[in-house]
Amino acid sequence: METTQRSIANQTVSRRRLLITGGAKRVGAALAEHFAARGDDLVLHCHQSRDAAEQLAARLHAQHGTQVDIVVADLSDPESLPHFWDGVPPCHGFIHSAAMFERDTLSSMQAAQFQQQLQVNFTTPLVLAQGFMQQLPINMTDDGNIIILGDGVMGWSVSPEFFSYSLTKQAWLGALDVLAAACAPRARVNLLALAPTIPGVMDGPETFARIASLMPMQRTSDPQSVCDAAEYLLGARGVTGQVISLSAGAHLQSYRRGPTPPPIA
Repeated sequence: METTQRSIANQTVSRRRLLITGGAKRVGAALAEHFAARGDDLVLHCHQSRDAAEQLAARLHAQHGTQVDIVVADLSDPESLPHFWDGVPPCHGFIHSAAMFERDTLSSMQAAQFQQQLQVNFTTPLVLAQGFMQQLPINMTDDGNIIILGDGVMGWSVSPEFFSYSLTKQAWLGALDVLAAACAPRARVNLLALAPTIPGVMDGPETFARIASLMPMQRTSDPQSVCDAAEYLLGARGVTGQVISLSAGAHLQSYRRGPTPPPIA
């Protein structure tokens, strides 16, 4: 493993390349589409969605000439992580989009289920960040970048009805500064706190409309907003250790009283 990392680190990278975990579907796939259109090369991680990843890779190569490598790994299995970066081309950025989202409460929580969500949502991205720093090309002229997608961090999905998930995501609020300090000055580390963005299997047809009606901005998020925020973080060289919330003002709810006031003319 050390020999592989050292040989990769001595390579020169002419085009920006980004690793996206969970890159075959949903928000991860939207990020892949966005950065391919911007001229970046990609490494897409998937687990049970290899067919979708290969189809996406073929489409991006045909449309944009994007070089796409695919990594298949079970992020809930710690034994699969030590060799994750073996053979992966040098990357400028690492975006952790993969997540495990299971419903439980304090009374129904099972230790094994909690540990599995902790692994995918918190421990695994830390281990992958370690490998990312080891493989950073020494000839890079820009900062490396780590972006954690932290839905459930700031008010949207933080709920005792999703007890384990909320705890594993909120752990990032305590760890972000430490990781950012550890990666400086070679890389910047930031977190995107997502709002509901794409309906999931637990969402009914009215779920997003109901959530939007409760928010100060009267909307949820969308994949393009996530892509725009990630693009900003990749280019904002003075920004590290920060949380950018896409929650449409969810944190302002405690200040609101009564009906939404009419717009100012």
